Amino acid sequence: MRTRSTKTLGALAMLGAAALLIAGCAAGNTAPNASESPSGALPTVDWDAAAAADVQDGGTLNLAVGALPVNYNNLEIDGNDVDTNTILSATQGGPIGIDTSGKPFVNKNYAESVELVSEDPQVVEIKLNPKAVWEDGTPITVKDWQSTFQVMSGKDEAYQVVSTTGYDQVASVEQGTDEFDVKITFSSVFADWQSIMGAVLPASVTESADAFNAGFTTKQMPSAGPYVISKIDQTGQVITLTPNPKWWGDKPKLDTILFKVVSQDQQGSSFANKELDALEISANADLYATAKSREDAELQASGGLTWTHVTMNAKEGPLSDVNVRKAVASIVNRAQIASAANTPVGVPAVTQGDYIFMNGQDGYQDKAYALDPSAAEGFLKDAGYAKDGDSWTKDGTALKLTITVPADTATNIQRAEQVQADLGDFGIPVELTTVPAAQYFSDYVIPGNFEMVTFSWQGTAFPISSAEAIFYPLDSGQNFTGTTDDKLGDLWTKANAELDPAKRITIANEINEAIWAYVPLFPIAPLPEVWAVKKGLVNYGATQFGVSSTVDWTIVGWKK
Repeated sequence: MRTRSTKTLGALAMLGAAALLIAGCAAGNTAPNASESPSGALPTVDWDAAAAADVQDGGTLNLAVGALPVNYNNLEIDGNDVDTNTILSATQGGPIGIDTSGKPFVNKNYAESVELVSEDPQVVEIKLNPKAVWEDGTPITVKDWQSTFQVMSGKDEAYQVVSTTGYDQVASVEQGTDEFDVKITFSSVFADWQSIMGAVLPASVTESADAFNAGFTTKQMPSAGPYVISKIDQTGQVITLTPNPKWWGDKPKLDTILFKVVSQDQQGSSFANKELDALEISANADLYATAKSREDAELQASGGLTWTHVTMNAKEGPLSDVNVRKAVASIVNRAQIASAANTPVGVPAVTQGDYIFMNGQDGYQDKAYALDPSAAEGFLKDAGYAKDGDSWTKDGTALKLTITVPADTATNIQRAEQVQADLGDFGIPVELTTVPAAQYFSDYVIPGNFEMVTFSWQGTAFPISSAEAIFYPLDSGQNFTGTTDDKLGDLWTKANAELDPAKRITIANEINEAIWAYVPLFPIAPLPEVWAVKKGLVNYGATQFGVSSTVDWTIVGWKK
């Protein structure tokens, strides 16, 4: 269900709220039910839409990112963040796309057809578009699919892949009638098979672990989209995209797309000063107020799939005790944090209590620990702690914790400070440790160099299968919690093989309950997509399923 982001999967990463993008997509399409969702008044997309004929030819689009990518290979764990995925989305694409309602569709730029031709065994056949090429003119063929799926299967642990979900159920990738006919046979049923039918990598990128892991830390990946990364300015911290001369589809409208590194604290003033043309506000009240001051700004708001949370490192220290984790989850006032985040930007303040489904989606069950200091006291006593004055102590040592935050990310820091205040009032001191935003994931979150962190997981159109990597297995590229429950493996195997939507939701609810039993992290609140854009910008802005997933870059531009 996600992507990593320090809006910083979800599991993409956005530094503003600190979010990660979850690999894959998410589970059988479970778009929010507007009639039941607390945020049902928000649309799935709120940008100004225009047909290609109504968009100007030419122009520049100025956008902000929190940091330059640390890896331009977004199938490698360090490259799977929101900023990187947004940048690369204009240079990538594959047979299955996601529309603005969250439904998968066949992208004719990359495939003439994508069909489930057999259920037993499960076989998917892709008829690739022979016109599709890499930016050097090399055709995209079955060889690229074979090599990408082999690497993503996880069979060779030297490759640091973001997630093996779905790929590890592929028995073979074979050529059909010609090199543009791809037949993928699964060893067991994978209900979300469409989630891994997106972009692939050139065979040359996957020929060695070194090439895959480190070959694109300072240079761009070969493009297969309407734009190419034509310049990476490390000094000026700007990435320039220009139209791909080898692009075979409809000609893109913009002459240039500039992604500029701007700290979250400065993005509002940069937009107000007309240095940026679009600004993702999320739940940042300061950005919202500043953006409104620009006379040609349009404010947009859609539903979202991003949810904030606190991840607790259970590998060692006090948080290795499940009862301490339960206590923390019972002390933090999630409703207050949700209200502080969402109310100032004019959207509903609701909490998130499910690890898989978003509030309002079919299957959602709120199993979160209630705000209950008495229960927290009981959990701490079960963990061997006793109240000693204003502190909780065990074997003469006072319980204290740390929470690591990325510098210059106001919403992340504000959320951490509220966690600090709640736990501090209860007698558990919390120290905030501030680290560089650019290294937040690579040096701290991913290697487990923290006690607590707070960022966001950004969902996708397939919430069940994509959530797995956050919790299982222990050594998953997205499990930053330092713990797991072995029974989750069987439950997810069962869920991913179930084609009946109702039965699948039942299994997902079992998974949700199993995770709450050991509470490796606790969700706080869903975040809407709140944006400010310069008047006249079309086909880009607030969209529930994320700009990196649903934007058609060939028609992004300025209205005639």
